[in-house]
Amino acid sequence: MNSSVRLVGFIVLFLPVLLLGQSDSCSSGTSFTIGAGESGISFGNAPRHNGLRFNWSDCCLEEINGVNISLWKPGEPVTGSINGIALGVVGPAAGSINGIGLGLGGVIGKGSLSGLMLGGLGIVTSGDLTGIAIGGLGCVSEGAMTGFSFGSLGLVGKRGLTGINVGGLGAVSDGGIYGVNIGGLGLVGKEGLIGMNFGGLGAVSGGEVIGLSIGGLALVGQQGIHGLNFGGLAVVSAGSIDFLTVAGLAVVAKDGLTGGTLSGIAIVSEMDIVGLNLTLGELRSEASVVGIGFGGYRVKADRATGLHVSIARAEVQCMEGVLVGAYTRVSERQEGLSIGIYNHATELFGVQLGLINIADNNPSWLRILPLINAHF
Repeated sequence: MNSSVRLVGFIVLFLPVLLLGQSDSCSSGTSFTIGAGESGISFGNAPRHNGLRFNWSDCCLEEINGVNISLWKPGEPVTGSINGIALGVVGPAAGSINGIGLGLGGVIGKGSLSGLMLGGLGIVTSGDLTGIAIGGLGCVSEGAMTGFSFGSLGLVGKRGLTGINVGGLGAVSDGGIYGVNIGGLGLVGKEGLIGMNFGGLGAVSGGEVIGLSIGGLALVGQQGIHGLNFGGLAVVSAGSIDFLTVAGLAVVAKDGLTGGTLSGIAIVSEMDIVGLNLTLGELRSEASVVGIGFGGYRVKADRATGLHVSIARAEVQCMEGVLVGAYTRVSERQEGLSIGIYNHATELFGVQLGLINIADNNPSWLRILPLINAHF
């Protein structure tokens, strides 16, 4: 009986004060506290409290240390800090929440959120989001997002995403994205993608892409792509591409390719292509191809150094090493061996093997020969 009386008394005291809170603007902070001063158990919109606090709708907070429980959406302005545990049916909100934030609707931080944040619909902060953040639909931060972040639809960290970041549809940042980063459809990091990066359709960076990076359709790095790089259709950079790169259709790097490259239709660069490069289509550089290269349709470059093979055409200005193709054409100087059905060099300093071999710098009676031609 005594317990029942206490419970009824608690409810009678609790509900009227709880309902004094409002959802749209601040009241004078009417509250009732069981305890001493600002410590104990509080009911209502007490701006400062240490202990356990219940309220209908929070607004005009200053500092709450302990456990804060609210039922309705927050009023304006959203201020102050909650340090400890913030629980809400619609969702807790404060200038900053440090500790644990849990809301069926969401968790809101006008300043920052730090710790473990769980929002049924989402988590939103105008500042930084640090720790573990899980939003049923998504997580949005005007600052940096650091730690483990998950949103079934997406993640938006305006000043960067760092840690383990998983967005069901995508993860987007005006800053960089660092760590283990997964976007169901895509990853977009304006200032870079660094770490393990996976985008279902694509991974795109206005800066560099560094690490293990996979774009279901395309991988794009404006300032360079470095590491293990995979693009279902293409890997493209206005900078350089380095280490190991695989693309279903094309690899394009304006500032050069270094390492191992495998592509279905084309490997193209305005600068040097260096290493082991294999494509069924065209291997082309406006500068040099160096190392071992295979272009099923054509190898084309200003200079070829090493071993370069094409089923159809191999066309270079200068060559050092071995050049193989049904049709080989060295428009300036050849130093080494060319093998093909038809071989033609303006200046030959080496050997040609094929059905027709032309060396323009040979005497007229040795200029065109079958099977073999040479000049040393």
